[in-house]
Amino acid sequence: MRPTLVRTAALIGSFAVGATTLSAQSLRDQTRGPSTKTPTHVISVNPFLPLFGYFQAEYEHRVAQNASVGISGSHTKFDDLYTSVDVKLRLYPQERVLENLGISAGLGYGRVKGQDENCGEIIELRSCADRNVSESAPTFGVEAQYQWLLGASRSTAVAIGGGAKRYFISDSKSSGIERVVPTVRLTIGYAF
Repeated sequence: MRPTLVRTAALIGSFAVGATTLSAQSLRDQTRGPSTKTPTHVISVNPFLPLFGYFQAEYEHRVAQNASVGISGSHTKFDDLYTSVDVKLRLYPQERVLENLGISAGLGYGRVKGQDENCGEIIELRSCADRNVSESAPTFGVEAQYQWLLGASRSTAVAIGGGAKRYFISDSKSSGIERVVPTVRLTIGYAF
């Protein structure tokens, strides 16, 4: 009688595991939706920066199973005002381009506007106006991000990440400008 009980329990257990597996596959298919088309482009923006008068946007295009190229632009403020346009090569180690972990390197050109540190805190701002510093230079940046493609059609892209960017401004022209700055990415976009 005991072997029958063990066989019955094993049979019920295998049905439960099988039903759970089928249910999980069905749920995954439902969330993927009827569209099996893989997006090849993503256009995304940071929706929060415009509230403060700044912006960050990016266009990304799939070029291989594990790589994409993109162009991005940003206008943000740390201690100084940084504006740049970059071309990026992004690698996806898990070979799901435009999804999951992506690591990128980018070259670009940027401009930094700041105030000469020799000006200090002078109450009369007009005397400092002619001492504002503005320098343009090539840039190099690295970044790691994680991107999700959401919805039944996988057309909503959400990405978070961060990295660093260097502005190649000479010591003699930098005049107190921070030449290596952090980059933060929080974007929402459209994948197609």
